[in-house]
Amino acid sequence: MKLLNKFSLLLLSASFAFTACERDYDAPPLSEPEYTGPAANTTIAELRELGASATQDVPFVIAGDFVLKATVTGNDESGNIYKKIYFQDETSAIEMEVDQNSVYNYYPVGQVVYVNLKGLSISVYGDEQQLGHPDGYLYRTPWETFQEVVSKDGWANPENAKPTVIDDISTVNTNVDGYKFKLVQFTNVSFANGGKNIFAPESGYGEENIVDSHGNTLMVRTSNYADFAGQTLPAGRGNVTGILGRFNGTWQLTLRSINDVADFTGESTGDGEQGGETEENVIFSETFGTPEKSGSYWPLFKDYNGFDNPKEMFEDESGKASVRIANNYTNVWYPTGSDINIKIKGINAQGQTVATLVYEAGANVYDAGETQDLNTLKVRCNGTELTVPSKVVTGDDKQGNTPFKFTFENVNVSDDTTLEFYTTSADNTYGLRLYNVKLYTATSGGGSQGGNTGDGGTPIEPIPTNN
Repeated sequence: MKLLNKFSLLLLSASFAFTACERDYDAPPLSEPEYTGPAANTTIAELRELGASATQDVPFVIAGDFVLKATVTGNDESGNIYKKIYFQDETSAIEMEVDQNSVYNYYPVGQVVYVNLKGLSISVYGDEQQLGHPDGYLYRTPWETFQEVVSKDGWANPENAKPTVIDDISTVNTNVDGYKFKLVQFTNVSFANGGKNIFAPESGYGEENIVDSHGNTLMVRTSNYADFAGQTLPAGRGNVTGILGRFNGTWQLTLRSINDVADFTGESTGDGEQGGETEENVIFSETFGTPEKSGSYWPLFKDYNGFDNPKEMFEDESGKASVRIANNYTNVWYPTGSDINIKIKGINAQGQTVATLVYEAGANVYDAGETQDLNTLKVRCNGTELTVPSKVVTGDDKQGNTPFKFTFENVNVSDDTTLEFYTTSADNTYGLRLYNVKLYTATSGGGSQGGNTGDGGTPIEPIPTNN
């Protein structure tokens, strides 16, 4: 018994010793990253200017001792972003290609970094610049090089990566270079297929539209590799955050994780795409359908049969206009060199006497120095001229063939309304485009008074369903 007690005491002492060792053990302290290299001497906006000569086939290699300070706003944590990371500063944002997976473990969102740009490159994909390495596959930066040139400064802080909050999708075209690849949050939006579709199919990409309270739409593009790809799109209205990308002139939002979709009500908006406090009673709507080329030619407006409404309602006496798709947007093309008047006749206002007219217009400006005022596409309703406000678009700002929205409240209408969208050869310098046209009245809420006044010039770039 004494031997057993001594053995028990030995075990108890060993247990205390083991516990004491556990209690006294401290993990070696982690050192907070501290950048001690050269100070930042350039911005993302200046970097874009520096690499302006880059093309799809020939990247621009950065030779100078440029250092950029930026914040990580997007990475590959959910699998929806692949082999790239997003940087943003006070001037703009850009994506950087990196040949590595699970980058988020090393460069989390909110991490401040300094990027030594010498030897890196600006390449072009989808008509947009990207930062990378000239010798890497698809210009991706080798992981070892990436870690050498992208230095962390301090611990990552999510507060460093707050999104720009937007309640009107059309706002993004007011500053294309300032918004592209930026972290944004769209508020009070709904998914057009909310409660029905999933984010992405088993293969390829999902392309689902969100709709704001003004009726503007934007595509949310999701990879089937995203860990939330199979989840159902939320119903109702809420907030959607993501990286606002751009590809061949078309905006597209990329979610960083499912947490970017938040605060949805789970209730139907009632009409799938409109919603908001004021519901619309649509009198007339025309998207101009989905035209197809015959050989190398788009269909002429006068011969076109793909309208949403009866063909007999549409007229072009000049015979010069055509229906086309440019940058994924269906439009009526007004070529230069002719006076063109597109008429839409016989619109039944259903007993209404005033309505709101909304349409979108764009111009074929591409090169530096090319400018066109969109008020050169003039408008009449039942013979009354509407005063179209000035909206100058330029090639310098990359606004070629981008739709901009014009709104006219309290337009006088009747049960036999005619709309005319016309231009002259003298005014139409580079070619004009007419996009969606809509007449509607509000069934609740209200609008401002004063007949035939417009608040045009607000840009909109809806993502069509006819990609």
